[in-house]
Amino acid sequence: MAYTLLAESGRPVDWPVLHQAVMPIRKRVEVFPVPEANGLGLSVPQRLRNDLAWEEITQLLDLLHKKFEMTIYDLQTGSEVPPGGLEALRERFLVE
Repeated sequence: MAYTLLAESGRPVDWPVLHQAVMPIRKRVEVFPVPEANGLGLSVPQRLRNDLAWEEITQLLDLLHKKFEMTIYDLQTGSEVPPGGLEALRERFLVE
């Protein structure tokens, strides 16, 4: 099982630019294009849901919010993750 998020853009995505920005950050987080949603999926396998993966998630979400003006959705709850609303997401994301 994995924890999955969706970053959705209200405008066309420049895929090469997005790829170039995301790939240096991403080590534990799997990313994949979701053209139907004009966005990017982010998935973290259950076994990698820890503090290191959380740090990557926060960096990626910050980048996607600020540089690409994307809206982030937590697919576990179906709710939007606002830029300042990471604490609730952190509680669901981290596992013991």
